[in-house]
Amino acid sequence: MDNYSQRLADALVSEIKAEMGRQDLSSRALGRLIGETSQYMSMRLDGGNPRTGERVTLNVRDLYSIASALHIDPLDLMSRAQRVASEATNVTPFPTRNVGTPTEDDLYLAARAADPEPTDEQPSYDDPS
Repeated sequence: MDNYSQRLADALVSEIKAEMGRQDLSSRALGRLIGETSQYMSMRLDGGNPRTGERVTLNVRDLYSIASALHIDPLDLMSRAQRVASEATNVTPFPTRNVGTPTEDDLYLAARAADPEPTDEQPSYDDPS
């Protein structure tokens, strides 16, 4: 992972943890809210993989589920993380393009494309509760 990508991933975890603190939620409680185990959450937010010690990078499904559980727009959470990551080096992380700002629908479609059919082990993206 390049330097900016790593800073963005770290900033995203920091923003999630800050919001968890504001809402007085532990990673175990957040895991319960999204239907995951405490080990799953720990690997993404805390100590990482017990064997390697490396944190598992959050994916779009994780981001959407966590943001929904925290009652935050996933794009807002990413924007916060992007601002922190880019301030660290005073660079624009992505070139300006004339394609418009991604919407929550874009994130929803990306999550659906990554996992089109939820199973009993995965939350359905059709019901944000």
